[in-house]
Amino acid sequence: MNQELEKRYSHNSLMFTISYIFMGIMSGICFDTLVTFLQEASPSTAAGFSSYMGYGTFAAAIIILLIPKIGYKKVIMIGPIASIAALFAVNFMKGSMIMNISTFALLAGVTLYDAILPPFLSSYSSPENRQKVFSRAIYTNVIGMVIASFTGGKLIVMRFAARLGMSYSKANALTANTKALTEAQKSLYIAAHKDVLLMFVVISVLALIPLLFLKEVPQDYADAKKEKSKFNWKIFANKYVFLFVLYNVLIRFGASLICPYFSVFLGKLGIERGTVSTLVTLQYIAMVIFMMASPWVVKKFGQVVALGGLCLASIPFMLIIANGRAFGSGIVFAVGAALFFRSGFMNAANPVMQSLPMEFVSKELRPAYNSVIFVAGALASIAAGWFTKNIMFDPKVITDGYTKAYYITAAIYTTAVIILLIVYTKKYNRSFEQHKEDKIA
Repeated sequence: MNQELEKRYSHNSLMFTISYIFMGIMSGICFDTLVTFLQEASPSTAAGFSSYMGYGTFAAAIIILLIPKIGYKKVIMIGPIASIAALFAVNFMKGSMIMNISTFALLAGVTLYDAILPPFLSSYSSPENRQKVFSRAIYTNVIGMVIASFTGGKLIVMRFAARLGMSYSKANALTANTKALTEAQKSLYIAAHKDVLLMFVVISVLALIPLLFLKEVPQDYADAKKEKSKFNWKIFANKYVFLFVLYNVLIRFGASLICPYFSVFLGKLGIERGTVSTLVTLQYIAMVIFMMASPWVVKKFGQVVALGGLCLASIPFMLIIANGRAFGSGIVFAVGAALFFRSGFMNAANPVMQSLPMEFVSKELRPAYNSVIFVAGALASIAAGWFTKNIMFDPKVITDGYTKAYYITAAIYTTAVIILLIVYTKKYNRSFEQHKEDKIA
């Protein structure tokens, strides 16, 4: 690679990473502020949040197929633009349909970045520094989530207190039991959420700005057109290709039962809203710390064992969260610590989760295969959303469904890991070392 090309690649990957940080903040807002807002303003939308996450993921997987025609730059810009439009709609338009469309647009906007990350960063990085580029983008994005989770809940309470004309501590105490709020207080609580969501329009604008400086040429995405025409569905006859899609679907379904509802469930445990945001923030900090350590784990145990082992390690902590009430006055510490380690272990191998399936297909098939993985994951989230809305979180069907969701997820994770370890360990656990040996030879 010549120096000029390397400089442009480095510039584009940096611009994407900066934009991805701001969209990480938007992700944090979606999974914290937006969820609790919907819980009060549109409960039916909140109950089906996983479905909207699935719809957004599905939309993102379809949108990236436009890359061969219009390039990476224009496709990525759809993300922050959709987020800006959705945030304004939530604040200045009314109706359940607006809530549904805005939730979909926000989730599609942030998910688009996740869908485009593997092909984009693969195009703008060399094999020698690719792992570094991927890791940097992912953990800085999570840092953005940390910022959002830390500030989101506190900003809500601050605006709630200002609207009520009382102290922060008194307003925060009221948020511990939102069912006890009067109609007037609930209206102000919802308005406080809207205030905060409107503030974060600025973040979406900041995510858009770096994208304007991407230096793209047709050759960067020209091969994608050729790759699309070469895609052969017969590759799914390969057990590695097919079973990883199944693994991803199981993990995505299980995660969709609990992850979007962390803030809601912790609130149901009686934990104050400001404290909930602090605990959610700590889980994102765990993700950053554990992901920074993941290269060491992969090197020591191999990528497949690391991916499966870290998932299994998260399960006991999920069960602690589910049984948070059993810890009495120590509930905040117990649940907070469990949430920290659950998220840390589960997300530590995220770079492997994204890079491993790219080994199962030839280079020219990777973008299309990544799109298939995302579509399958989207369908899993949609199914999970239907399941949570109509069965799991419906008290007429299941009592204390938010708690039982953790047990179901634990069983699903265990099944997925068994499949992963049996099928992939022998051939792919140390495949990255084989690549190095081939290069040296």
